[in-house]
Amino acid sequence: MGNTKTDWKTTAHIRPGSDRAALWQAVFGGLEVPVVSFLPQSVTLPGYDEPQPVYMLDLKALSDEQRFRLIQALADKFCVLEGEVESSLDEHGVPILVTDVSVSSTDRALVMGAIL
Repeated sequence: MGNTKTDWKTTAHIRPGSDRAALWQAVFGGLEVPVVSFLPQSVTLPGYDEPQPVYMLDLKALSDEQRFRLIQALADKFCVLEGEVESSLDEHGVPILVTDVSVSSTDRALVMGAIL
């Protein structure tokens, strides 16, 4: 079934001591966000010498308000225009470092598909 705007089945829970916890609280109103899969993928990120294991934020499961706040927060954080952030979100998505979160899923189809 996957995540919807009203029902997040696969989520990442940021560790409360993480540097990003305050940002998540401001943008999402909590320390939980929807992710596309509970299986991480390797992504090359700026500032890292090696590809990093990440979960991808499920942008389709965000409300319009959450997406707007995310765009604003990232534009402020990286000193870029909101339009540039929005284009980057659509093109590259939002990686979440595995080391910052724990992930859980109640999506049986997703879990069974990963096992089989």
